[in-house]
Amino acid sequence: MNIKILLGGVFTFFIAVLIACYMIAKDANPVFLDDHGKPVGTAKSGY
Repeated sequence: MNIKILLGGVFTFFIAVLIACYMIAKDANPVFLDDHGKPVGTAKSGY
């Protein structure tokens, strides 16, 4: 097998994984919790 074809496939796979991780993380909407398990910033912002 040609080394350029192999490296091209690995590089393409790596870029596809990065794009998939970005799209999943964009839709995740994480909530950060403090030491007591309450969302951080809710007491200050009033939500």
